[in-house]
Amino acid sequence: MNRKTIIILGLLLTTMSVYSQIEKPLRHSYPAKKTGENDSPYQKEGMLFRLKYEHADCSYEILINDMPVTSHFGLGERSGLTVNLNQYILQPGKQEVTIRLYPAKKDETVFAPSLSPNSSVKVEISKNKEPMSILDQMNAKDKGQQYQWQVLSYQTPKLDNKPQNFAEYKTSFILDNKDINWKIAGWDKSQNLQNSAKIRKEVDAFYLDFKKTLEEGNQQKYLSMLKQSIREEAASTPWNKDAEKDLTKSMADYAVEKRSFIYPCPDAELKFYGGGKVVTLVCKDPQTYGYSPLISKTAKNMMPKAHTFYLHKPEGSDKLEILR
Repeated sequence: MNRKTIIILGLLLTTMSVYSQIEKPLRHSYPAKKTGENDSPYQKEGMLFRLKYEHADCSYEILINDMPVTSHFGLGERSGLTVNLNQYILQPGKQEVTIRLYPAKKDETVFAPSLSPNSSVKVEISKNKEPMSILDQMNAKDKGQQYQWQVLSYQTPKLDNKPQNFAEYKTSFILDNKDINWKIAGWDKSQNLQNSAKIRKEVDAFYLDFKKTLEEGNQQKYLSMLKQSIREEAASTPWNKDAEKDLTKSMADYAVEKRSFIYPCPDAELKFYGGGKVVTLVCKDPQTYGYSPLISKTAKNMMPKAHTFYLHKPEGSDKLEILR
């Protein structure tokens, strides 16, 4: 494993949901649903909530309502990136934002001993009325038409010189009833999970099955594993009646790509979110610290991809399923 490959991994791996990492879809056939079968209701109108974020001299996690929406434990700094938030908003009212800071990665296997006075994360959350091209946005501005509203702007406070390897900050924003016209279950009624040998065994087994499913290119099983995450992202996506179809196609195409799993992680730990109702595995190895223990690359695209997903047990079920 050469130094260049490891550095590329550190620079490029940023964790979001398992399917938000898929790039341009390939062309393959996949099992089609019958017309009207379990179609997700799409939002003909509504607001799209977006998070814009940047950081300096730190690793970090950003959570909405105790669910991770993005994290970064690699080399380099990232700024001006955005992620859609609708699927992390289950109901109107107060929405909690949590920002966790960790020491920055300085080399492929080395993290700084502590945070620095320059360590910070800045977030901005906006609501957008409708999708618009840059030209449409310019025209709207010229006409004095508002299409975007800022609902939160927050930057973590400046740290002092006292050594510390962790800092957590919380803020929030309020959403009106009229701004949310989607209904998704999310993790609201999921079961509480116990950090035990039993749940660890179940999680490990799920990860092995997930890896095997991709190694075999089992398209139908892969789509079945992602069923809830696809449906709920589509249901909370405004303006796009084809959202579920598009997401399903991307996942189906991705499932049959030939791939190899790299950077094996013998030391991973459970991390719980969603008020203890959601669990994931993260690697503790310095090279891939903070990321999923499942990382692969394909012959089509040599860029490593971390297969990050979050598991829960739905109400009345004893089986783990992918939530996001």
